[in-house]
Amino acid sequence: MLNSVRSLLQEASAELEASSSSPRLDAELLLAQAMQWPRSRLYAHPQDCPSEAARQQFSVWLEQRAQGVPVAYLLGEQEFWSLPLRVTPDCLIPRPETEDLVAWALQREDAPLSLLDLGTGSGAI
Repeated sequence: MLNSVRSLLQEASAELEASSSSPRLDAELLLAQAMQWPRSRLYAHPQDCPSEAARQQFSVWLEQRAQGVPVAYLLGEQEFWSLPLRVTPDCLIPRPETEDLVAWALQREDAPLSLLDLGTGSGAI
């Protein structure tokens, strides 16, 4: 019998508990991508069963995530200021703290700033 979305997410979340600070979110992002669904559809159709190909891809990604590979590297994308940016293990993943830094710099009115973001990651800044 095939596993439903609901049961796959429960099992995956439990499996990632020891290796992730956000096991449920990680599992949802990986399963949604494997199924080529928006994440919201996982909630709307928890009884559906993924295809064999989707389950295999999810299993591979789940194992890699449990070994510490960041979700952004597995999916090849990280959002930064609502922009999807392509990321690989060859670049740093844009962090939420960097979004805060950009917001702070944009709010400064006292002096013009000159910044250079060269060779430090995805180029998000």
